[in-house]
Amino acid sequence: MFKPFIGYMKKFGGGRNWLILVFSLLLAFFMWSVMKLSRNYSSYMRYHVTVTTNIEGRKGSAAAEDLLVIGAKSTGFTILKNRDNEAESLLLEDVDSRFFRQYNKGEDMYSLLPDDIRQLVQDALGKEIRIESFATDTLLFRFPLQTNRKVPVRVQSMISYKGQYMPYSDVAVRPDSILVYGDEEVIGRINEVETGTIKVKGAAGTVTGVIGLIPVEGIRFSQDEVFYTQEVGRYVEQSIKIPVKISDLPAYANVAIVPQEVELRFRQPFGSVGKYDISDFQVSVDYNSILKKDVARPAITKMPDGILSVDMEPAFVEIVL
Repeated sequence: MFKPFIGYMKKFGGGRNWLILVFSLLLAFFMWSVMKLSRNYSSYMRYHVTVTTNIEGRKGSAAAEDLLVIGAKSTGFTILKNRDNEAESLLLEDVDSRFFRQYNKGEDMYSLLPDDIRQLVQDALGKEIRIESFATDTLLFRFPLQTNRKVPVRVQSMISYKGQYMPYSDVAVRPDSILVYGDEEVIGRINEVETGTIKVKGAAGTVTGVIGLIPVEGIRFSQDEVFYTQEVGRYVEQSIKIPVKISDLPAYANVAIVPQEVELRFRQPFGSVGKYDISDFQVSVDYNSILKKDVARPAITKMPDGILSVDMEPAFVEIVL
């Protein structure tokens, strides 16, 4: 029974050559399979689609009620992967809200035409898959209403300035407040949102840019970025000695202040008005606020416009009643 087989084995030099033959056949089959699967074929592929968008007053993400079926061209490997498993997940981020149409007025259901977001889908699929057509003509999504409130944007910054340069203004953001969306219980605890830290070294001119807002879990923002600006320029520094006055001083009161004058060191924009004199400033303490006190902090009650910053030395004066 085995004589023909044994003879065939001997013809090929025994078992060793036979194994080489079998291995060669298997290798050839493998290479043929790889070559075939590397070619492009047309097929239908199925996807569970999830989108993120910004429909005012609505939840920011939703999953499609039905599968997205795409007629596409891809390699045999990709097609086999799509056929063997469940429909794959496909996330489409930042879909323009104008593409969504309310299915029935007053309801939470919205429709989306795949043809309107063809490029977005293609980008999400990558270069391995090329869309030929959409077998699904419409996708439906449910976007429930969400509570919202307007909160201010708080700026975080670490800005240093080149020598003889300083800020002419605080860092301003546009917009300075945004809408936050979420469950009523959650957004009730949100009083402000923060920017990421604006980091600038050695600023020697106006600082501008765009900065992201720090996400808050369970909360969606009406926008994720804000524009910021801070006016920066050169300055000159001057100093002047100003007498400390006592306001609302009764005629019968006998009060002395030590020292009787303070030095103001102030900065103003380079190239602005020249030197100021005593009449341009006023420093005072209120009589009613210094009763039964040994020291008081004078207040600058008059100062020219355009002064960028001012320091007073000493910061406190002694009160002698």
